[in-house]
Amino acid sequence: MELQSSDRMDMIRVDGCPLCDIFNNKELKSKLYYPESKDGIESSEFVVVDCVSCNIPMVVYGEHLTSVTSEAWGRILYQCRKIFGNTITLKPQQRTIRDHIHWHIYNIKRR
Repeated sequence: MELQSSDRMDMIRVDGCPLCDIFNNKELKSKLYYPESKDGIESSEFVVVDCVSCNIPMVVYGEHLTSVTSEAWGRILYQCRKIFGNTITLKPQQRTIRDHIHWHIYNIKRR
């Protein structure tokens, strides 16, 4: 895997990481919830997509990190609640990709 710096706020993305590939203009293989358009993915701080392994919505942070700031967490939680309702639970379940922070979303209130 090769480290790269993206144009957005000098974020670190790793070639070969399937979660970084979402932001590196690779083909999206699941449903996109946020941002509203694929055109906005590359410059987005995070995305909300269906997990290709389990079909559960998940949040993927745009930088190849193992944790995020409390400010970033607040923005993520706010956006997820807008999409799925206030009863959601975000669980970090990095079983397959352990070095790129992402959360699966449970207790979704379907609208």
